[in-house]
Amino acid sequence: MTKILRRSLLLGLVLTLVGAGLWGLFAARGQQPGSSALFSPLFEAYQRIKSNFYRPENAPDAHLLKGAVQGMVETLGDPYSRYLPVEDYKQFNEGFEKEVLEEFGGLGMQIEVRDGRLLVVAPLHDTPASRAGIEAGDWIIEINGESTEGITQEQAVKKLRGPKGTPVTLKVRREDGSERTFEIVREIITIKIVSHSVLAGGQIGYIQVYTFNTMTRLDVEKSLKDLLARGVKGLILDLRNNPGGLLPQAVDLASLFIDEGPVLKVQSRNGSEVYNSKGNRYPNLPLAVLVNRDTASASEIVAGAIRDHQMGVLFGKRTFGKGVIQTSFTLSDGSALLLTTAEYFTPKGHRVHETGLTPDVITERESETLQRAVQWVLSQAGKTCPCLPPPTDDRRARARPSPVLVWFTP
Repeated sequence: MTKILRRSLLLGLVLTLVGAGLWGLFAARGQQPGSSALFSPLFEAYQRIKSNFYRPENAPDAHLLKGAVQGMVETLGDPYSRYLPVEDYKQFNEGFEKEVLEEFGGLGMQIEVRDGRLLVVAPLHDTPASRAGIEAGDWIIEINGESTEGITQEQAVKKLRGPKGTPVTLKVRREDGSERTFEIVREIITIKIVSHSVLAGGQIGYIQVYTFNTMTRLDVEKSLKDLLARGVKGLILDLRNNPGGLLPQAVDLASLFIDEGPVLKVQSRNGSEVYNSKGNRYPNLPLAVLVNRDTASASEIVAGAIRDHQMGVLFGKRTFGKGVIQTSFTLSDGSALLLTTAEYFTPKGHRVHETGLTPDVITERESETLQRAVQWVLSQAGKTCPCLPPPTDDRRARARPSPVLVWFTP
């Protein structure tokens, strides 16, 4: 069944809730006769509510419509699929634009909603959240004295963002069960895309990628050119605490390190698709890729592709495990569905979703990750990839459940 037809069916259901006949709608779309019987309880429930509920002011059509669509999405059991009413969808678009292109007033931390609770994925470096002591894994249980139980992503972002200089009080519960309260003053959070420097006396070029947007490949390429001009003998690509972003940019970035062949394979209900490298014009210097549990989505695409092609070695901790792709569908009233429409796999067909990538060299501390990477790159000086990881018997990777990855950084 095509995406267009599936969307038509959903819109047909929406129209039914505001008074149109389900049977006629499904017949008009060429559905089997059993479809009307299947959906008739929904239409009957709508009629009973409109005719008999004792407080009709609580049952306007728009309210019932929202509940019906939201209920369908929740029944899918997919934490990444959700229904966004009109105002939430507007806020989603505005927030995404700020996240990708601009700057905003906020605290500077990546958040997610898991089982109706608000979790800190990671505070960003040198932001109000990190300086105050907010840690990855903190559950935010109150914002300005109000409980966050049942909060949505959009509601949380709205509460946490605000004008520069205004305070926010957060009550958090740590992973050990202890609780702490923080009063944090909002600052202007500028989305940093890429930074680079030289390490080990100028022998190693270090590139950190913070997010994936329309400028990511360009900024990394500028960094590469500068580092190569300085005569570096190897590279470190730091993807730690990078929650991902745009799929095309992940393919573009991976192409800077992969000569040819697939970057990822995508499987949807309509078939499979392969995204190939666009070609690498730079020397295949020894490359260490740094990852951790907050390396997710587009970052995992890049890391997995580099490793599968033996163009680099992974150092750090098991990655997040977000290997599915979402597509937004705008509905006729201006609301939207964000639906998981495909799953991706590494070039060699390894599954990423809910498993993550296990590094070639597993480390316990972030400082150790960089140190081990520097040592390995120096040991490979004068060589080029394809390259293999150093021998190790440390395979202590622990599985980690895959929570809801969000776009926004309040």
